[in-house]
Amino acid sequence: MLLAISAQLVYENHGEALGPVADEILGFAERTYGAQYISKYISRVNDLAMLQEKFDKDPSPATLGDQGAVLDPDAYALSLLLSIVFTNHRFELIRELSLFLNGMGERSNPGTMLSIGYGTGYELKMASQVLSGWHIEAYDTDSQMTVRARQLFEFFGISKDIPLGGYFPLDQCPDELRGQYDAVVLSEVSEHLPDPAMALGTLRDCLKDEGRMFVTMAINIAQEDHVFLYPTINSCREQLQKCGLSVAREWLSPQTIFAPPDDREEGFNKGNYIAVVENKKAA
Repeated sequence: MLLAISAQLVYENHGEALGPVADEILGFAERTYGAQYISKYISRVNDLAMLQEKFDKDPSPATLGDQGAVLDPDAYALSLLLSIVFTNHRFELIRELSLFLNGMGERSNPGTMLSIGYGTGYELKMASQVLSGWHIEAYDTDSQMTVRARQLFEFFGISKDIPLGGYFPLDQCPDELRGQYDAVVLSEVSEHLPDPAMALGTLRDCLKDEGRMFVTMAINIAQEDHVFLYPTINSCREQLQKCGLSVAREWLSPQTIFAPPDDREEGFNKGNYIAVVENKKAA
């Protein structure tokens, strides 16, 4: 029932924009995960709801995740995709990423994009279609995601050569990568890192002076592999500022089954903080 209400909210808020995305993702999910993919997704949603309930009763870094949990890779990847269609905060994240990619694509010359934590590969599919003339490279420490990203590329006929690596040095920018990238995407990664501030500082150094980075941070959202707690909107803003980054655009997307209020900041306690940032010196 809650799934239907949540999906209805996405449709009511985004109307025609939802259709093409839903057709793509649902078609891929059925082909890849079988006819019972909705049931698998509901099971995953129920597991996450239990984890969220535990966190809400005692909000702390200790209750944010569950490092001892054994995750089903298929269920994990499937939930990443279907939540784009069935939850408003995830659909808005993808919409904001699309705006970012289109903005970068309007630049006069093709550039170089770096993606950290490419997951299922759907965001890379988007980038390859918008930034067709760009060099795109991507990294994800979960080797199983490489398989899933390749499956998605094959399904959608993505022929662009996108190198998929495992490790990217987030502790310090190598000299050869300093000022290398026009665009960086750090989407749904920060909360998975024990020290996201260090990663943000490293990626800032990897940006060209006129480069921009797309960043998201999950506020008070529990998940098995979340390790860093962002308790408030200001905790996100302050981290970006301390890392020498200036916010060019931000968007607040609450995790809710109700229509977001006009003033999204008032009463916000759970959802996605989404920002496009740049070097302070270039701002």
